[in-house]
Order: sequence, then structure tokens, then C-alpha cells
Amino acid sequence: MDERLEQVRTILKSYIGDLFDQASNAAVRFELFTVDGNSIRKGWDDQNTLKYRVRLERNTLMLEWYQRVWKRDAKGNRTTEHRYIRKRNKNKRGTDLVYGYDMGDLFKFAPEWSRERVVEVETEAASLRRQAHYCSSMLVILGRMERYLADCSGAPLPEEESE
Repeated sequence: MDERLEQVRTILKSYIGDLFDQASNAAVRFELFTVDGNSIRKGWDDQNTLKYRVRLERNTLMLEWYQRVWKRDAKGNRTTEHRYIRKRNKNKRGTDLVYGYDMGDLFKFAPEWSRERVVEVETEAASLRRQAHYCSSMLVILGRMERYLADCSGAPLPEEESE
């Protein structure tokens, strides 16, 4: 395989790793903000129940919002359940890529005091999702190019990565 293509692959994977680090920092900041804010609130009605999660699987960066729900069992023990909040595609054909969540959906679970921070984190997340999507797409195309060049030269085909 061409050394230059390997360098491009390394750069793109490194960039996705940097995006993951940025998103993880935003998740920590949001969690600290939520814990601090919830600790001074009286009653459950004014609690922020949003949870922001960051995952990286292979070359796919996933930045997701969840609703945190507390449940009590018959013995009175409290457990936490997380419900995924879906990104909605407002395009009637459903063909547009959706990089951001609808703020109305997020605000259902965020009290007034936390909404500015939710907007800040989701705006950053939408940008990171878009960048990660482009990098992943480039890695897919790069893999196709590597396989094509190997086929043309009669070299063994590189293994296909699941993107």
C-alpha cells in the first residue's frame, strides 16, 4: 500500500480521536454543571434530567442525549434508567443527514436554568458530529481507493475496515 495513503489514514483517525477528546470534555463540563445545578435545586420538578454521552466505536463518533429517569423498586431502592432521545429528521423525505438534535426535544428534559448550557453543548456537538461524519466518509473512500490500487497492481487486497 502507498505510504502516503497510510499517512492520510493516520491523520484522519487522529483527527477523529481529537474530536472524541473535545466531545468528552464537553460531556464532563455538562455533567459537572448539571450536578452542581441540581444540588442547589429544591424538588424534582426543577432538576435537569438530561445526560450527554460520547462514544467512539472504530471510526464512528457518537454524541447522544439521554433522559435520566429515577425509578424506585418495591423495597424503596432507587435506580437510574436512561432513555435515548432520537435526532429527528424534519425533511419529509427523510433524506437529509441530521447532525443536531431539535432543541424542543431537549428542552422537554431541561429546566429553564440549564437551557443556555444545553444549547451551547448541542451546538458544539452538532459541529463535531458533522466533522466526524466527513472524516469517516473519507476513510471509507480511502479504503476503496486502496483496494482499487491493489487490484490494479496485482497486490493482495487490503482487508476492508467496517466503518
